[in-house]
Amino acid sequence: MLEYECSFPPCTAEARCAAAPHARLLLGALEGCCHPRAERLRARLLDCRDAQNLAELRGEVLNLLTLSFGRVEAGLRLQQPPLQ
Repeated sequence: MLEYECSFPPCTAEARCAAAPHARLLLGALEGCCHPRAERLRARLLDCRDAQNLAELRGEVLNLLTLSFGRVEAGLRLQQPPLQ
């Protein structure tokens, strides 16, 4: 079995609160996703301040969630309010 070790630090509550409001929704949607790209997306979302970049990241998050959980679950995750 393939073993994956994350090279990014976990997304803490403090870091999530410091993120842009729309980025927090996407960070919450990625909770529980163990795909290797999820950690890189979390790191990029924590640094995101640009609306255009955030729109691109939303597309990447939707794609990753669809691959990981399916289309229905991905849609549900993106509709939920961000975790506090």
